[in-house]
Amino acid sequence: MHDRTSAALQEMTGKPSSRGAESGPAKPSVNNRRTSVLLREYVASLDRPSASLGSLRDALGDRGFGVLLFIFALPNLIPVNIPLLSAVLGAPLVLLAMQLTYGRHKPWFPNWLARQSVSRQNFEAIVRRALPYIERAEGLLRPRLTPLLSWTGERLIGVALLVLTVVLALPIPFGNWLPAFAICIIGLAMVEKDGLAVLVGVAVGAFSLVVAGTVVIGLLHAFFLLLAGLTGTG
Repeated sequence: MHDRTSAALQEMTGKPSSRGAESGPAKPSVNNRRTSVLLREYVASLDRPSASLGSLRDALGDRGFGVLLFIFALPNLIPVNIPLLSAVLGAPLVLLAMQLTYGRHKPWFPNWLARQSVSRQNFEAIVRRALPYIERAEGLLRPRLTPLLSWTGERLIGVALLVLTVVLALPIPFGNWLPAFAICIIGLAMVEKDGLAVLVGVAVGAFSLVVAGTVVIGLLHAFFLLLAGLTGTG
């Protein structure tokens, strides 16, 4: 009974049970296969007409955070006008960033969200679009400045991602592309354990916050000018 309780608690918190806590947080074993290979194998193994978020998370294992961040942020880089796209995709991104900040090693989703699925055809289209970027990253990125991707480092990255994902979810005109780009860079950098690329992503993210802030200030200024003109107080 105690073992089952400990296992359930570990699943919810993403941290080792108290009996193994003395040795500090221990990450799950790293899968040596390329992420692109894992995605191809997952698509090939689908025996249902749909792909669920939970099954994708399980297939990715310890790479789940980086790849899921990339997949959810990527559609925001596509120049198409889909209403509320950033808000819809921003919600799971915020959830992932919060879990990184908390110190989880693998993504966790509530059952109702883990059961959410897309058709196999649509998921294959998403993977086809994502694979060229992932394979390019696999060729360019490599383990560098790995202390930035330690357990503590990933919590700090989670804080930066949380800010970016909140901004991404807001309906700021022209304010979504750069945060999404920064999240994609950081996600791929986490997968390949490239601390230098993480710093590049954080720098892009900081610049995106400046751009978003400038847009918001400009909109507020225009609003107050318009209000003053309508009320005759200008």
